[in-house]
Amino acid sequence: MAEKLTLLGFAPAEGAAALAARLAALPGPGLRLVTLGGIAAFAQETAPPLKALLLARDRASLLAALATLQRRLEAACMAGPFLPADPGAATLTAAELPALLAAQQAALTAALARHGATQQWDVILRWPPEPVLAAQRERFAGLGRAALAEAVAAALAEARAFRLGALRAALRDVVLEIAEASPVAEDAAAGLTLLVPSGGEAVIEAALGRLPPEATAGASADLRGPLPPLGFAAVRLAEVPAGAVERAWHLLGLPEALPSEDLTRHWRGLATRLHPDRAGPAADPARFAEAAAAYRLVRSLAGSGAGEVQRATLAARAGRHLLLPEAA
Repeated sequence: MAEKLTLLGFAPAEGAAALAARLAALPGPGLRLVTLGGIAAFAQETAPPLKALLLARDRASLLAALATLQRRLEAACMAGPFLPADPGAATLTAAELPALLAAQQAALTAALARHGATQQWDVILRWPPEPVLAAQRERFAGLGRAALAEAVAAALAEARAFRLGALRAALRDVVLEIAEASPVAEDAAAGLTLLVPSGGEAVIEAALGRLPPEATAGASADLRGPLPPLGFAAVRLAEVPAGAVERAWHLLGLPEALPSEDLTRHWRGLATRLHPDRAGPAADPARFAEAAAAYRLVRSLAGSGAGEVQRATLAARAGRHLLLPEAA
């Protein structure tokens, strides 16, 4: 039976042996290091599949497996440039890893240069709900049980929306990106997941210091990080079915071959025309999502370097490949 590995991510080949030793020193499965040219791939022996642990209701083993992955990804992220793999889509055979690395070495090098020196942080504000409700006591006077519950929920939602808006306004110009999904779902809390350059904690703390007093009154701030930027820039293993490249090519309306930079310009123009924020009443979100997926497939197979992108060449790569994060 082919040996299974869980891909952890990629780093520059220089210093890779030291990083591998650091990760191997952490508790967990055996570590594997594969280098080619200037890039190194890190993987670990695959523990029992997470799905099997879920079905077996083996919560302890599941949490231990996830914690091992998290510790190693965090250590790699803090050690230097590192492009993490998404643990949910990173299982492969030991024989596949060198071939994948060779096939997409140039694209991996470019992705590592773009995203390797970034980190993910969660910033969360929490506050006691009682002062919020006490300040609106008149709003609740005389209400029945159902109406009161609805009014209380609305008051707490308004407080969350205000603080979330203040957080976003304070941080949007000093971080690289803000994720759409919130890292917290509580009645009296608001949070954002941020992408910052490595060592960007001071920038976040300075922005929090500029929040208006009404947003911080009675609130405490919780910073979680640095974390690997899995929410923004993670490598995934994907399967390209036969015919997928041809379908994507047709959907994007591409010529048989075109320069790499023209592919990017073509997509930007198409995205501008199709995006729901631009297309107005004629917008078709499903069409935009389909086109975006087609572009991601073509770009991930073509890489981000200069040169010509040919339909026939990419179509011949049907099968397993690394789906790389897009350029910002």
